[in-house]
Amino acid sequence: MPQSKPDEPFVRKVFKALVLVVGAAMFLSFSFGPILQALGPSDSQDTANLVTEQLRAQADGYRAVLEREPDNPIALRGLIDTQLQLNEPQGAIEPLKKLVELEPENRQLRAFLAQIQQDTGDLEGALEQLQILHEKDPKDSQVLQELADVQLALGHPSQAIELLENYLKEVPEDNDVRLRLAFIYVRNNQTEKAVALYDEMIAADPSDFAPVLGKAIALSSATDENLRAKAPELFEQAARLAPPKLREQIRQEAELSAQRNQPQAVESQETAP
Repeated sequence: MPQSKPDEPFVRKVFKALVLVVGAAMFLSFSFGPILQALGPSDSQDTANLVTEQLRAQADGYRAVLEREPDNPIALRGLIDTQLQLNEPQGAIEPLKKLVELEPENRQLRAFLAQIQQDTGDLEGALEQLQILHEKDPKDSQVLQELADVQLALGHPSQAIELLENYLKEVPEDNDVRLRLAFIYVRNNQTEKAVALYDEMIAADPSDFAPVLGKAIALSSATDENLRAKAPELFEQAARLAPPKLREQIRQEAELSAQRNQPQAVESQETAP
């Protein structure tokens, strides 16, 4: 992960997590954005450097406290906070682990640790934390989906599929999980299963653009040319049903899909008798 400029999704995750772990008041009171905007480029850079130095000094102070009192929750939370503000999430993992050890029933903390581990590439560590969360509450669909995503990222699609299928036997109406399962079917080249699941959701709610878009993506990646030919119409239908802010993005995806499939179409024409 680049240390100079994190991507937007990670920034949003960190903001939510900071509010969760150290409290909104503490985090928002330590905002330097307005100060930096009010200064010129040179002053702004100097101020940014000063802020970084102050944060590093704070982190060192928290570490010194933890050497004497390794279970001090205030120092642990403070170190987590400063490491994230420094955009050094790797340095937040160990104090987070300690905090989770001290508060084993705090699901939000454990979920935050799993998220940071995912973002820093420790998928095995994230898997361990998510499995603990899932075992304690198998009906938590958000944890379930995160767990399936990690299984998929680790190259275990069959385990991810089994996990979601078993959940849907108990909670068949959970469309978020059904969408996730259909997506994994597509990733695992099980297009027929994905399309069948999308069709069920479309029949249940024809106004929902998500399963229509999912079906379009599934068909656009199918090996059968006749199935691929149905994708453009579905992309357009999804764009009509989607909120206005998403329509252009869906149409761009449709164009990319058409471009990806064009060489296959040309090749099939060249080899036709």
